[in-house]
Amino acid sequence: MRKLFLLLFTVSLSAQLPNFVEVNEFTSDDSTKWVEMLNDWSDIESEVTGYQSFVLEVMSLNKVYFCRGYEDMNQLADNNATRWGDDGWNQKVWDQWKKKYPEENPFESVNPNFVMNHVFAFNPDLSYIPESIDLASDLPKMRFRRNVFLDIKSDFEWGDAYNQLKAVQENDKKLENIYLSLIYQPMFGGFDNADFLLIVIDESRQKYFENLAIRDGKRENDSDFKEIMSNNVLNWINEEQMMIHY
Repeated sequence: MRKLFLLLFTVSLSAQLPNFVEVNEFTSDDSTKWVEMLNDWSDIESEVTGYQSFVLEVMSLNKVYFCRGYEDMNQLADNNATRWGDDGWNQKVWDQWKKKYPEENPFESVNPNFVMNHVFAFNPDLSYIPESIDLASDLPKMRFRRNVFLDIKSDFEWGDAYNQLKAVQENDKKLENIYLSLIYQPMFGGFDNADFLLIVIDESRQKYFENLAIRDGKRENDSDFKEIMSNNVLNWINEEQMMIHY
């Protein structure tokens, strides 16, 4: 069984896109090898715990995210509560993982550095998922992620940001812009004090920017889009481009 994470794509929207994601942020001297090691850990952990897990590799940086997805916060709490101790699932995963990495210190060559934990909550209402996109068949093929961190400007409130994001969605429907974007909001941790994590997904980095150019071409010639953005309430404060491994 390659990963229980693949079950995301076979049931319902809440199963396809986890409602809550716990993120462990790392840096490493050898991020390629660290991704491989974490991906092997993820395979075993998903089989032992029954919860989905996956790895995000930030492109052109030495940063890696190990992620766990849950349907609700009770699952997250229960999984953490049963992790440690001689009978905990972490020891079971470690025992199996060590069979593949039997070195006395398997981490020496990659020198991983744990940075911090984050927890994000999925906002389906603000996510853009056109009906023509079949998550069950399309999402497993879409490995590229552009994560954009958005902050509400000081003169505006959450409701203003909500209205703008919804207006952009409706306008993209009018323009027949077909793409997949998800909104997650930080519950714990987060990046650069951002209020929203916007995740735009495509098959590859090249495909993403090709499709973005098409979308932007439509928007630039659209008066409604120009009106929406004339009073932009969001700051684009940072972004990361990454590939997902599962």
